Amino acid sequence: MKKVLILEDNALMLECLSGIVQEVDVKTEVFPFDNAKDACQCALKSTIDLFIIDIMLETHKSGDTSGLSFVEDIRRIKRYGFTPVIIVTALYDQKLVTYEELHCYSFIEKPFDKDRLKGLIEEALAFPGTDNGAKTLKFRKDGIILAVERERIVYVESINHILNIHTANDVMHIPYKTIKNFLEEVDSNDFLQCSRNTVINRKYVHNVDMGNRVIQFRDGMGRVDIGIMYRNQVKEMFSEC
Repeated sequence: MKKVLILEDNALMLECLSGIVQEVDVKTEVFPFDNAKDACQCALKSTIDLFIIDIMLETHKSGDTSGLSFVEDIRRIKRYGFTPVIIVTALYDQKLVTYEELHCYSFIEKPFDKDRLKGLIEEALAFPGTDNGAKTLKFRKDGIILAVERERIVYVESINHILNIHTANDVMHIPYKTIKNFLEEVDSNDFLQCSRNTVINRKYVHNVDMGNRVIQFRDGMGRVDIGIMYRNQVKEMFSEC
């Protein structure tokens, strides 16, 4: 499921843009915000596939370009270095700096052509996301660099300050690596934290027993418990499958 974050201070325009995204693909998850602070928090918690940003978020301030400041902050986050950004604004003179310095996908002026914007959104969402293609995770242990392909990881457990990375064939033990660190590095929506100390790769899940709070992996690769505080997010993820 693709995720689109919209940052627009005008409530009616925010609703309009959200509706246009849904028209392009009803399955797309839309995160609408009218302020940069909440939008930034969302971008840190989720992996966004497309940003639609208004340049002027504080219209009471003369010459406001706080939307561009938000994009600058996003570009400093490694996984958003090349994520498509569509700028929607009336400030045409900002086009050059938007393209050259912030590497935005496109720029559309208000009042905009709805069909053109829909086309831009469709094109941008077709871009390969961070979840596509192979990715190799690298860890340092006793002066040696250990590597494992992200797609081979079945689940991860943190026990006594040691991260145990389970693949189909073996287990890699990495000291002083936290679950939080792992989730930041793996950077994929396929990985879900199902308890305080466990993260699973949903591609290997065979069965989810919410009654007994147990996740069973396919081909006898093991099972893990679902933490009480994580039941809702596990249920939500697998209800989408």
